[in-house]
Amino acid sequence: MSRDGQKLDPAAGAVGIGVLSLDLLGQVLDRLREPRDRKACRLVSRAFERAEAAHRRALRALRREPLPRLLRASPALERLDLSACASLDDASLAAAVAGGLAGLRSVCLARASGVGWRGLDALVAACPKLEAVDLSHCVGAGDREAAALAAAARLRDRRLDKCLAVTDMGLAKVAVGRPRLEKLSFKWCREISDIGIDLLAKKCRDLRSLDISYLEVTTTATTILPYFY
Repeated sequence: MSRDGQKLDPAAGAVGIGVLSLDLLGQVLDRLREPRDRKACRLVSRAFERAEAAHRRALRALRREPLPRLLRASPALERLDLSACASLDDASLAAAVAGGLAGLRSVCLARASGVGWRGLDALVAACPKLEAVDLSHCVGAGDREAAALAAAARLRDRRLDKCLAVTDMGLAKVAVGRPRLEKLSFKWCREISDIGIDLLAKKCRDLRSLDISYLEVTTTATTILPYFY
């Protein structure tokens, strides 16, 4: 009996599917277009389950408990969505990324209100290729969280919509720390004023998209907006 539950014929030298390399099994999975077919393969064979994890480029986690195991099994991961991961906090995020995620480029932490600057510090340290972070609707996030993200050397895209504690000081950390930003959104961050927007315009010369909807800025500050389009 093979590890996949198949009966083997010793005389014929039969072997189970588990002897195939993860690369070959991954190529098989790539040719399956229907999600239910891929799921069937995972349920039938542990080898297919491992192959899919090894080739997985995107992951959306629903619970924090299995997150460390899922990330360790997904070395090719590029996009990670933790917006639906209940009770995620600094400690659980730091533990999940402790092994390092060398290829991770995008992380969504929208509504992950339990994550603060300590968790973001750990994330940035573990993901050297991080380019995009979405921290939208983390209403408690403020200047320290903005500064933690500014340490990501390759960061190009940041969403901090409705991070209500972000002020001009946090925006200054972004502008000075990551002058090569290309996309930035600060909707509903009502503590940001003309001072922060003016500094951003002067420092972030590569910025191409800026959303400051619902901010209490004056007409003087909005005159810089044509520069970004």
